[in-house]
Amino acid sequence: MSTFLDKQQLKAQEIFPHYFEKFKTDGIEHNLYIGQSITKYLNYHPTVLYNLRLWQLQVTCEMEAMYYEKQKEFPLQLEVASLILAYDIPITIRYRIDEKQFDVDGAYNVRYEMIKKRIDKAFIKNTNERLTQPHKLAVVYSSNAIEKEYLAYFEFLQAKNYIGSTIEILELEELQGASGIKALRVDINQSLQKVSDIFTIEDLQAVQ
Repeated sequence: MSTFLDKQQLKAQEIFPHYFEKFKTDGIEHNLYIGQSITKYLNYHPTVLYNLRLWQLQVTCEMEAMYYEKQKEFPLQLEVASLILAYDIPITIRYRIDEKQFDVDGAYNVRYEMIKKRIDKAFIKNTNERLTQPHKLAVVYSSNAIEKEYLAYFEFLQAKNYIGSTIEILELEELQGASGIKALRVDINQSLQKVSDIFTIEDLQAVQ
């Protein structure tokens, strides 16, 4: 899965140059940062952010489907749950020369890191059900604009048979340091046959 993500990330860089970092923990975690300050040779436009978010959803579905297709070959039958934090508040990042990586900078931006670290343990409000579930993709967010944007992505992915027919809109229990957090959750189609070309906002608009 990690190798697949690396290969697909090369295609994503063609959408617009952005900072990508990947960690191997008890799964595969990655961060994407994009904005005008990352490149001074190209003009940033929100459309490239939308394309990158759609790319992330597409690759997550394909990566999970690929895993389950090959699962029978593995000695340990593990389940996969996919989770994305869609953060729509601009943040400041700085490059740490000593560790050769970017870090989120500034006290206000710490909220982003706090949410990111806690959402994988989040429960659906007034239930004992964890948000993260096998075979499902959840997107966590905190604004109506993000909800509307991702609903359009999911409706497009439904038309492409990437996800199931049900889109859940869920409120989450309050997290320490963050309130008003919601999530969209869908079933991933485990029988995707092949990796497609990168979907774009133009593809989405053509379907609409």
